[in-house]
Amino acid sequence: MSIDPKIKQELQDNLDSLLKYRKSRRTQEEIIEDIYMLLNNIKKDTFLPFVLQMMNAIQFRDSLDAFKNLKSPLQQFAYLIDLFFSKHHTETEDAPDEKEWNKLTELLDEVEMNYFGEIGFFDENTGDLQLDKITVSLKSFFDYYANGQLSFDEQTIYRIRTNFSRFDDVIFAEYGFETEDIIKFSLSVNIILQEKANSCFFYHQHPEKWQELTSTFVNKGLVDPKDWAVQPELNDLFEFMTRPGYIFILKKENLRSIELPDERISNLIKFLIYDDSTIKDHTIYYDNKRQYFDTPLIALSNNEFLFPNGKFLLEAFYNRISSKLAELKKEKYTQFKNKMLEKKCLEIFKHLFKEDARIFTSFYFDKTTKAEQDLAIFYKGTFLIIEIKDFKFRAPLRNPLKAFDKIRSDFKNGVQKAYDQCKRLESKIEEGKEFKIYDLKTSKELFEIRPEKIKSFYSIIITQHKYGGIQTNLEELLEKEHSDLYPWSICVDDLEIFLLTLLKIRKESAEKVFFDYLDYREAFHERLVCSDELEMCGLFLTSALMFKKLASQEEMITTNIKMSDIFDAHYFNGLGFDNEINVDQKRKTGLRDYAKNFNFDIVSGDDLQL
Repeated sequence: MSIDPKIKQELQDNLDSLLKYRKSRRTQEEIIEDIYMLLNNIKKDTFLPFVLQMMNAIQFRDSLDAFKNLKSPLQQFAYLIDLFFSKHHTETEDAPDEKEWNKLTELLDEVEMNYFGEIGFFDENTGDLQLDKITVSLKSFFDYYANGQLSFDEQTIYRIRTNFSRFDDVIFAEYGFETEDIIKFSLSVNIILQEKANSCFFYHQHPEKWQELTSTFVNKGLVDPKDWAVQPELNDLFEFMTRPGYIFILKKENLRSIELPDERISNLIKFLIYDDSTIKDHTIYYDNKRQYFDTPLIALSNNEFLFPNGKFLLEAFYNRISSKLAELKKEKYTQFKNKMLEKKCLEIFKHLFKEDARIFTSFYFDKTTKAEQDLAIFYKGTFLIIEIKDFKFRAPLRNPLKAFDKIRSDFKNGVQKAYDQCKRLESKIEEGKEFKIYDLKTSKELFEIRPEKIKSFYSIIITQHKYGGIQTNLEELLEKEHSDLYPWSICVDDLEIFLLTLLKIRKESAEKVFFDYLDYREAFHERLVCSDELEMCGLFLTSALMFKKLASQEEMITTNIKMSDIFDAHYFNGLGFDNEINVDQKRKTGLRDYAKNFNFDIVSGDDLQL
């Protein structure tokens, strides 16, 4: 098979980059000091809006040179903001020029690659190189730090509303606002930012209006275009052209349209505002928690704030308040949150199977142990065994051998435990004898399972969070018998996105196509490099024949982010969420283009220059 020269060159460049850092790795402190030198004189009110503008342009990274050095731009930009606030600045210069920006992004890449060197080349000269453990630790490290979990806004709002509303009295006592205030504020900020962007781009999108306006100016005697800049009709356009990040800068008066009491708005802003005093004069390492993600609202002055997209606000509200409720209400909140996750999973599958499935929740089949099974679905001869887990991985350590033990421990308490529960019911079915299942609370008989009626069964593990490569390729950590099949593990948000898209494009055949995916997907374990299950789902939906062909091969398969483009495309055309935001407007727009064809090249070490 011939190798795409572009792919080969990209792999060669990545390899050269790795070998470079392997030979001459600098300390984190040395690299950070170089970044500080570039940031030392930069003005906050010009630099940070520029960074936020770049964050908002990540979707265009493939076509912009400004991103060419960055492998994880979202995390790297957030890290850059934290670095900026950790030092005092003279603030005499505007945003960095092109040459300085290029150097800055090279240093950010060096920071990230430095960690690769520390972990990937750990103790490589020893006789006992534990490559399997180092591989797991390295992937987990980058999945943890380099990949954010940003769901669609409807999904985050669902979690906020279902998990927090019951505890509104606690939230109000702690912060001075309630659940619905969070949602209204975040969505209102999105509307304000969108209206500002529409104003900035209006004449670009409506050139005929530009002709009318300039003719009006000329008729007023404003012949020199320089005089147009001060006209109120063009204020937003010229501010956008001369002030990077202008769209994201809001004044207090811009927030008056939010239908909330002033005190509530002040409390919401107080919750979100970035407090640089907590990190000032501290060395901020790349593996530190990003303060920007927790407090993404930056005060540029007493009257101006730098607002990110409402998505970041919603995530900050959810993550911090959820942690606070777990601290204050302990098991009461944790158990309630788990129940809400189980309820969400049930809703997702009901939406897929409608009234044609028998669904059982919180049941047991062994009268002796009464060991709980979360969810089972019987649909036209297919039996789904589903376990649902909300657990978090602790931050990985930089020592890969110590990190591996920690990662394996967390995996056992989550995915492994769920698999063992699935396998328990699998084994019972495989005995081939009829057995009954009972309601966990009442012990009432729910159903008699007759194995001869089951044509096929699948085990599915649903998690609250994404866990990257160790979840998409279970071979590395899952303990099972060699002859047993792997379960399918996916986070709840990705499951919902996949099934909604499947229902939208395959309609009546969605259930059958879903089972096809489960059949072929199992074959990829043990030879898959993938950080996001939606990339596999997207490949299946766009290139089903290729997906099935790859399932029968033995070579390692590596996915890429373009494979999940289909889901963004359908989301912005209306995906089908309950209470979907702007759904009427979305449906008026056509389905935007997304990647549909993917080439898989087999590259060996002989193809690269070491």
